[in-house]
Amino acid sequence: MAVASAVARSISRARPWIHAGLIAFAAPCVFLFSWIYRFNDPGGGFAGLTDDHFFYVVRGWQILFGELPVRDFADHGAPLYYYVAWAVQELFGRGTLSEVSFSVTMLALAATLTFWAAARASGSIVFGLAGAAFEILLEPRFYNYPKILVYAMAIPLLWGFADRPTVWRRAALAVTTVVAFLLRHDHGVFVAVAMAALLILMPLSWRERLRHALIYGGVILLLLSPYLVFIQMHGGVVSYFRQASAWAERDRARAPMKWPQPLAVSPPVARSERTTSTQSKGIVPPGVTRRVASVSTSVARAVGTVRANAVAWTFYLELVIPIVAGALLLLARDAFRPAWTNARVKLGMVAVLGLVLDAGFLRSPLEARLADPSVPHAILLAWLCTVAAVMIALPRGQRPSMAVGSLLPRLAILTVIAAIVLAASCLATKDLKRRLEKATLTRSVTAAIEREQITMTDLRESWRLTTWESRRDRSDLIALSMYLNACTTPADRVLVESYVPQVVAMARRGFAGGQADVRLGLFDAPNAQQLTVARLQRQSVPVILLDSAGAFRSDFPVVFAYVEAHYRRAGRRVFDARFPFDLYVRRDVRPRGTYAPFGWPCYGTGRVTDS
Repeated sequence: MAVASAVARSISRARPWIHAGLIAFAAPCVFLFSWIYRFNDPGGGFAGLTDDHFFYVVRGWQILFGELPVRDFADHGAPLYYYVAWAVQELFGRGTLSEVSFSVTMLALAATLTFWAAARASGSIVFGLAGAAFEILLEPRFYNYPKILVYAMAIPLLWGFADRPTVWRRAALAVTTVVAFLLRHDHGVFVAVAMAALLILMPLSWRERLRHALIYGGVILLLLSPYLVFIQMHGGVVSYFRQASAWAERDRARAPMKWPQPLAVSPPVARSERTTSTQSKGIVPPGVTRRVASVSTSVARAVGTVRANAVAWTFYLELVIPIVAGALLLLARDAFRPAWTNARVKLGMVAVLGLVLDAGFLRSPLEARLADPSVPHAILLAWLCTVAAVMIALPRGQRPSMAVGSLLPRLAILTVIAAIVLAASCLATKDLKRRLEKATLTRSVTAAIEREQITMTDLRESWRLTTWESRRDRSDLIALSMYLNACTTPADRVLVESYVPQVVAMARRGFAGGQADVRLGLFDAPNAQQLTVARLQRQSVPVILLDSAGAFRSDFPVVFAYVEAHYRRAGRRVFDARFPFDLYVRRDVRPRGTYAPFGWPCYGTGRVTDS
């Protein structure tokens, strides 16, 4: 109670300049912790990246071959992401090291901005750190850095507009919305929804709200007009957005939302050998040993239960946080932050954004998605910590005024406390000790730097295909990349039906026909198929890999007719026991030899290179 009281007093009485100074000191620490935590243990089975990361970067790397999204290959609604991925390769070097470093830096920057916003919302450095930790320890996927960075940047700008709705702040929000839209179209929509919620919550006349909305929307359209004109020149705006929408729907249908079971049973706890050994040696009395063993077993069972349910509980927690926050904001006239201007408006907007991102981002597999909407949740969680501290520690007469009686606020505060304990439990039992040790964050600064050097070396070496020639632990898909690298030329393109974007990326080859992978049911309209064929006709495509010729023939009859007319089936092989490929090779191109490991025709030098 004394600690909570001290926290409440610090929230209400801290001098602004001291608070700002502490934030300025803590922010670089948050950035450094986040960066080391993620970079020193990147994971990813393909040179530090996952296959889903390659979905985005392979389209960006296609620009390295002189092709542009929309004009030369299908854009699924993330054009700026592709250009950023291209720029990273051009500016910081070819390979996955530059991509991992950039993604980690963006996530660390987002965590720092989230810390600032959470500390601002809660009025507490400690609670701001707790909010940032919530986001960091959920471990957003590297390729999802826009899902974190966009909202970590947009929320402070929205708050600034709530305080002073000036022309320049409105313009800054419009620019942010456009950047978000170009990074991925739904990000722009969600930022615009947050802006709409803010305008509704602000104490403005409806005329003023409408004026701000129209000018904001007009600036967005003006800034987007060159991009829209470009799309219209290369296929049409209507067709583009129809295809992008169809792809988004198919992607969501591929992994539909499955509501997790909230009470999974934890595995049984093995009896402690140390306790048994200690008892047998007679070091402590048997009664004490049994009590210690009982407590230890109970703790282990509790930890096991939390671990078994961590994903489900975190999921439901993310659904509950904005709802509870919204309810408390309706009850408290000053949002428990009387010294913070427009606190109720700002936090109400964040709660709305949290609900919108829950609906937009949370789907299966949940383990990979829980971090996606974490920015508003981290801010609200930090503020809820302040709510709990204020209601517990301050005397009744000093508590913020509530719009209703005392019972409902007390129930809300109990819910807040339960949510905070639940969040801490789920994160603390998420194999955190092992992750911290692997990132060398439990050791010295020197050890962390040494680990960074090791990670950099590993990423450089695993990007080099020649490194994999002598390794027995390589994936079959790496072997397929080696074939494409050795048996095609750098100017060749490769058409691969399956969703294995890492294959052409690791092979240093561009994809053919404007399709990085061919999704059955997408881009299969007659005009889209004819466009794919037209692209194939003007490209050098010596090999094509199809994994289900029957389904491909029925879904893409125009494309398959072209393949059948100009290619012959030259082999079949199953990779990683789940990717069966039929190899089709050009009828009118004579192979230079045979690739010995597969027995497939070879149209390149036959030697793996790293260029």
